[in-house]
Amino acid sequence: MSTGESMSNSQTEHEALQAAKPGRQRTSHQGRRLRYEGTRFQCPHCKASSEIRTGRMVSDTMREAIYACTNVECGHTFVVLSEVARTLSPSATPDPTVNLPLSTHVRRDMVRVVLDNAGESEHQARYTLPVTGDLFAGNTDTS
Repeated sequence: MSTGESMSNSQTEHEALQAAKPGRQRTSHQGRRLRYEGTRFQCPHCKASSEIRTGRMVSDTMREAIYACTNVECGHTFVVLSEVARTLSPSATPDPTVNLPLSTHVRRDMVRVVLDNAGESEHQARYTLPVTGDLFAGNTDTS
């Protein structure tokens, strides 16, 4: 077998392998992959991923973020408002200035029974600011 003939056979095999591969869809219109999945928001125009460019807290329950589409052919930049809608599980360190509705799936009667019958155990907060008082207790004014 000559060198030219083996080269021709290997090229023929290569072409046959390429033809047998399933066609790969072109994905360049989808934008580049994002480093952080949590910052992903779909562009409303081209449906590519977009990423947060900047953001700020508007209130304790609302955040405004500016997103930019990763598809260079689209280039859409837009503002997203993220808002806390309801409580699924009550906080162990609630802020009395934050008023969120409690989800309908929470069994309020059971929460009351648990609070009324639960004993107490000492706890040292490690990740939150010290609690100034029991929000579920009545008026504790000592003056």
